[in-house]
Amino acid sequence: MALSSQSTAARPVRPTRHSPRVLIVEDELLVAWHLESLAREQKFEVCGLVPDGDGAIEQAADLDVDLVLMDIRLAGRMDGIEAARRIREQRDTPIVFITAHGDAATRARIERVLPGTPVLSKPITGERLKEAIAAANKKAS
Repeated sequence: MALSSQSTAARPVRPTRHSPRVLIVEDELLVAWHLESLAREQKFEVCGLVPDGDGAIEQAADLDVDLVLMDIRLAGRMDGIEAARRIREQRDTPIVFITAHGDAATRARIERVLPGTPVLSKPITGERLKEAIAAANKKAS
């Protein structure tokens, strides 16, 4: 039986996403804007800027993100490492940590909680971000 033009017109059309979606979790607004600029230069769609861990967990799921750029020290009681752990419990989203606090104890905790997750020290350049995103995507696949 052939489909009529009426039945095909009633079907919803799914939009195709051309750019991967990134969530930026950073409590310092100027740093968040800088990361947003770097992500857009690399053809990412920045779908959210969040200052705290609870918001990051919620938005990562609600916005169906493809990548999370996560600061370690955040507003609120939860740090970025715990927020990333909880996000990873729900979904296998690649995460890149970005921090001004890359001390050995922090890096050891990241490796224990989320082994192999890239960590970038601030300030961030476009090239370093690109390399970290590639590493995070490779680990997730």
